Amino acid sequence: MTSTHSVLVLLALALGGSAAAQPGAPAPAQPSSPAIAATATPGPREEALTLPRAVEIAMQQQPNVRATKASIEAARGRVDQALVARRPQLSVDASVGTVSSNGSFFDPAVRTGLGASASWRLYDFGQTSANIRAAEANAAAVEASFGTTTLDIESTVSITFLEAVARLRLIAVADATVKSEDLHLDQARKFVAAQAKDPIEVVQAQARAANARSALSQAQANAAVALANLRSAIGWIDPNVTFVVDQSWPTPPVEEPANLPTLVDSARKNRPEIVVLDKQVLAGEASVNAAEAQNRPVLNAVARTGWDLGSGNWSAEPSWNAGLTLSWQIYDGGTSAASQRVARANLAGVLANRDTLLVSLTSQLDAARSRIIANRANVTASTEAVTAARAQLQLADARYSQGLGSQIEFTDAQQAVTLAEGNLIQAEWQLADAWAQLRRALGKA
Repeated sequence: MTSTHSVLVLLALALGGSAAAQPGAPAPAQPSSPAIAATATPGPREEALTLPRAVEIAMQQQPNVRATKASIEAARGRVDQALVARRPQLSVDASVGTVSSNGSFFDPAVRTGLGASASWRLYDFGQTSANIRAAEANAAAVEASFGTTTLDIESTVSITFLEAVARLRLIAVADATVKSEDLHLDQARKFVAAQAKDPIEVVQAQARAANARSALSQAQANAAVALANLRSAIGWIDPNVTFVVDQSWPTPPVEEPANLPTLVDSARKNRPEIVVLDKQVLAGEASVNAAEAQNRPVLNAVARTGWDLGSGNWSAEPSWNAGLTLSWQIYDGGTSAASQRVARANLAGVLANRDTLLVSLTSQLDAARSRIIANRANVTASTEAVTAARAQLQLADARYSQGLGSQIEFTDAQQAVTLAEGNLIQAEWQLADAWAQLRRALGKA
């Protein structure tokens, strides 16, 4: 194995590790929902894809968006369920059957009945109000989670898009290396034919050209995986669409990231997860109050009217009654106590989750900020290294083509260019990724 091949393999491994870690792994095709099926277009086609366009598609296609909206609708429905207790209830009933009459078991009579009843909970000492407050607080928490879903989708799409750009750029580096090695092979053959070089140089050049083509194939495979991850991240199912990714990096901000205390303060105000957890705390407290109110007395107004017609009296007048009932379940077998225990445990869990997020927030921001600073310097140094390596390769190529330079000199120069260009792509990728991670940690799109 030549040193050129080793460099290319190491570069591929260094840049290939994050592909498996990306959250957008390709998923098997599922039956399309109406929203997705409506966007499917018969026949193959291409779509130009920039980062803003990828995010836009994801917000339309990602099933997580619809799932979150469904959860919000369900939470609002539970508020409506809690409000039902404040509304009157009306029911009607009818019956027909036979009964024994006149004290004789064998002398049945026909009896029919028709009636209507109404009830209205007048007062339950705050039980219904507590249930409504708990349902409304839970609904508010679920509605706030839509911001988290949106931010997660945008962050995932950004990260997978950046990887796709990096993988496609690495193909260009590998392709340039192949062309350079092929040109060098052609030169070596001419020199050997002219008996100006040893024949072993042709064999060595052939080996390097083959290794370069192998590295190109690996780069193409990595790019295909990255594009598949991107397709999954944006939630695109239609296999007839091929994405043509814009290979320009997002322009990084010119200014340095703010200092850590400023970032932490901003994140605590903007992170949707903190808003969700704060609302979940309120919902948990309301659920505890609702559980404590389960055994309170209930005052109802009730009324009923009906006809009870027998076989011997088909002209009976309807009867009616109305009144107030006060009920109080003195003992429920421990149901209320168990509900309170569950509600308090859920509240303790939410408080712990919020504290965990606040503890990890500082380290998330500090890591992203440090990566930005380090990779900015890395991009600058890598850019200078690429310029120097390309100049060195031009000189080495010119010397070799004139029969003055050695194959070792050319090989070293080609290695330097391949390594420097790969390092630059990696540095630019890591810088863009660090900014994406910082925006996610701050709770910003």
